[in-house]
Amino acid sequence: MNAKWTLPLAGAWFVTVASAYYIGNSLSDSDTSADGSSENNKGFQRSSSSINGSASNSGGRGSVSSSRISSRSGAGSGAEGITDISRITDPLERSRKMLDFIEGLSADEFEGALAEFRATGMGRERRNEYAMLLRAWGKLDPLAALAYTTSNDQTGRGGRGGRGGGGDFASQEVLAAWASTNPNAALLWARENHEGDDANAYLVGVVKGLVGSNTTLATQILQELPYSEERSDALRDLIPYVTQMGTAEASQWLNTIEDERLANGAAARIAEQFSRQDPESAATWALTLESGDARSRAIDEVMETWARRDLDQAQTWLESLPAEDQVSASPEFVSTLARQDAVAAADWIDAQADAPNYQRLLREFAEGATNSDPVLALNYGNEIENEENRSRTVGRALWSLYRQDKDSARAWIQSNPVPESLSNHVDKMLDN
Repeated sequence: MNAKWTLPLAGAWFVTVASAYYIGNSLSDSDTSADGSSENNKGFQRSSSSINGSASNSGGRGSVSSSRISSRSGAGSGAEGITDISRITDPLERSRKMLDFIEGLSADEFEGALAEFRATGMGRERRNEYAMLLRAWGKLDPLAALAYTTSNDQTGRGGRGGRGGGGDFASQEVLAAWASTNPNAALLWARENHEGDDANAYLVGVVKGLVGSNTTLATQILQELPYSEERSDALRDLIPYVTQMGTAEASQWLNTIEDERLANGAAARIAEQFSRQDPESAATWALTLESGDARSRAIDEVMETWARRDLDQAQTWLESLPAEDQVSASPEFVSTLARQDAVAAADWIDAQADAPNYQRLLREFAEGATNSDPVLALNYGNEIENEENRSRTVGRALWSLYRQDKDSARAWIQSNPVPESLSNHVDKMLDN
């Protein structure tokens, strides 16, 4: 049987926020189900939605009036407005109030609600609540919502904006809501409204809206994106749904990725997701991959998670691996060991002098030991042959030692050769 993977929820607060975040699913009788009962969620088979299909707007096209939020919040119903809700410090209570507030909005009231929310100056701190408003509006009237988000967009027209609260975040949230009910229309809008030669950030929103109901179409759109931050964002949104299908299905999905660079990154993220739930099973999955960068990166991710959780088990796994796979796993192992016990890590690395990746092991050890034992980090880091890596590694360890013990740092400088690029910093340490 294939191992199935579930993502644990972080308590009642997350459940409430998540349900509110996707409130748009209940705002229209014509919405398409995206929960576990959806046929498209039982794998990544194709749906009737085509990546090149024609589009029509499923949302209303009513005009967006000026805000009536202030008058609504003072109505006899006792409903609270955005400003009042934003002052609630309890996140659970605030999310409940926001959910009630959104359910009472009509399509032409969202612009005013968003303006009031932005006026609180808490768009970044309360991004989940901001996204609730955007997704709910995107369900009711996506064109009006996109007209608003693009006119208030810091970058505009689907360029790089990231997830910091500005840029294309708002448009992506609206497109995600739209794509969950009418993917063809959302996809057509995303393509027609993107300008420039850079990656189309609007497509990230479409992928986000499809991941729970049509993994196949979401994957096709992902592969349409060039190597970019936008493609990384889309992949991050997609991977949790891929891993929920199971290990065999995840491997099958990975085999559909044609771009080698994308496949390597996807393998690493799948391994990371699996290893959070069960490192041992994740390790077994990683070893099913063919030799190459995808396997190497997957093993590296498993080791990083496993070593942080249980170093003894991670070491046992490391020692059981073929020599080629040990090269992939050992850097993360020694880095984690050095953070916890630098002396033990130094003993371990001394036995690896003939390893083909010894220089990388030196660097990983030194970086791991920089805070736990900066003197050991300096001694081993100074053996790194690559001058750039040596300067960077020694510089970090030297600064760490200087902060902990200035006299010891000066003594080490006077007794050891220091990378030339650090001479200015060293002079200041000696003078101060």
